[in-house]
Amino acid sequence: MLRRMKYPLFITQHGELRREENALVFSGELVKKVLPLGQINEIHCLARVSLTSGAIDLLSEAGIPVHFYTIRGDYKGSFINDASPRGRLHLAQAEHYIDPGKRLHIAREVVRGIQNTMAFVLSRWGVNPVKLNSIEVDGETVEAVMGREAELWNHFYRYFGEAIGVENFRRTRRPPQDEINAMISYANAVVYGLAFSSAVKAGLDPSIGYLHSVSEKRHSLPLDLADIFKPLYVFPTVKALAGRMKKSDFTKKGGAVYLSREGKRKLLSALTDTLRRTVYYKPWKRSMSYRFMMDYEARRLRRHLRGKSRYKAFRPWWR
Repeated sequence: MLRRMKYPLFITQHGELRREENALVFSGELVKKVLPLGQINEIHCLARVSLTSGAIDLLSEAGIPVHFYTIRGDYKGSFINDASPRGRLHLAQAEHYIDPGKRLHIAREVVRGIQNTMAFVLSRWGVNPVKLNSIEVDGETVEAVMGREAELWNHFYRYFGEAIGVENFRRTRRPPQDEINAMISYANAVVYGLAFSSAVKAGLDPSIGYLHSVSEKRHSLPLDLADIFKPLYVFPTVKALAGRMKKSDFTKKGGAVYLSREGKRKLLSALTDTLRRTVYYKPWKRSMSYRFMMDYEARRLRRHLRGKSRYKAFRPWWR
């Protein structure tokens, strides 16, 4: 029997999610629509969206998490109905953070995963990333490993700029200072939400990461997972849109550049297309979507924490 793949739903209009009979309905400013619950595995609200008690019941029964963002795309929080006891797993997660050797192993593999996806994406664009590939992800402390990660991103941004025809491309954030950076920042925020969802679905505590330190400000495990997949999700999406976006797809405030509502819609539509891509995974004798790869990575980390297998960096297996 073929298994139907499920995908994230992004909501970019202000409105309300409510239950009508056994259907989940979104009522927005411009549209009222029945949402296909059987095809959705998570909902990301990138506008002001409220949930009725009936909608919460329905989403709980279906096991669909809902994630909320500010208008500018910063992650705010989630509704997740998962009361399963995870005590042993969370203790193992904390043990692997506290033990310097165990944390260092995972941190190195995360950065090797970032390097692998960067090299893969660049090779698909016909770029031979010699400098990026020459970096050895070593270091005897997490801080040293983070230094290698910073080197990788510096090289990747330069190669990315060349690929989209922007000389001396420079990454700017908080706030983004041009249209390309506005798209990257917004997509990065959404990928963080996807990573948060992947961590929680795997039963992991999102507050305990390994490359990124535990912080009172942000959950660090989604930062680890998101960084592995940003080269695969965000940059091909932005590259595909570069040159196709209109002036009206952006707004400017002082030196900052943000996506307009229509710009967000276009970016999320293109990102959805990226997430829906599938490739054949021989061990399972079936295809796997780009989106599910992140879920699977969280599950592989869970197996490592439980001592069932040793965590190794994600590496795209297709060409």
